[in-house]
Amino acid sequence: MAFERLGAKGELLPTSAPPAFGSASPTGLIVYDASGYMGITIMQSGRQRFTGAQPTPDEAKAALLSYGSYCGTFSVDASNGTVTHHVQASLDPNNTGTDQKSGFEFSGDRLILKTTQGVNGIQSRMAWERVPDVVALTPTHRRLIGFWKHVSTERRGLDAKLVRTEPRRDGFLIFTRAGHMSVCVMNPGRKKYAAAEPTPEEAQSALSTYGSYFGRYEVNDKESYEVTRQAGGTNPTQAGQLAVRFLGFVGNNRFIEKPPPAILDGQLVQGYLTWERVTPPVRSTQ
Repeated sequence: MAFERLGAKGELLPTSAPPAFGSASPTGLIVYDASGYMGITIMQSGRQRFTGAQPTPDEAKAALLSYGSYCGTFSVDASNGTVTHHVQASLDPNNTGTDQKSGFEFSGDRLILKTTQGVNGIQSRMAWERVPDVVALTPTHRRLIGFWKHVSTERRGLDAKLVRTEPRRDGFLIFTRAGHMSVCVMNPGRKKYAAAEPTPEEAQSALSTYGSYFGRYEVNDKESYEVTRQAGGTNPTQAGQLAVRFLGFVGNNRFIEKPPPAILDGQLVQGYLTWERVTPPVRSTQ
């Protein structure tokens, strides 16, 4: 993707210093589904890794201000050349529940989105390039492709005894035909910022109640697992790492995701994340 900022007269503004928005070499993913769902993720270059397992308030603010993520539905006004994103879940809690309108145009395999001018007259222009579909989709690809909503998360000991049940999270898990995926999920009831920009403590709270990463994924049909090489995520430390998830399908509309076991309160536990399909499945003849 390419990201530019335009001044009040349409002039191209200088790029910002990384990792601020408007800096050179951002990366990300935008997905539109024929059923009317969408998701977007943008990560700036030059982000710094956390010094510990959990970010300090200042580290959280730096990570949050260099990463954008939201998902929801969209509508198109073709006559006026605009698309409106109806935001259901956003890393920025002030953005949740809002409508984000942009002008759009196509140039070959590129989609160009141009936001409306802000109060200072500045607007952004983002160019996205279409990614070709995977040539040979496997049966597991076909079962995964689409938008999924979170149903529940359980943590169980290795003896299968329930340790913890976690509440449903808002947002989507997204798998595309092009072999890319992203996730944008948030805890319900998140607090909005008191001002337009968060304090370090508000950023720390926002980051801890929202989960997002994106990257290329591959599937193993024989052993029924999916692995994503994370291009980026809310946690800059995880960029480049592999996320492995074993899959258990329940009919065509649900699957249970099992990440590797992890330590919780001094005990080794297995997570079970249940997802329910939102968009229609890919037909086997496609």
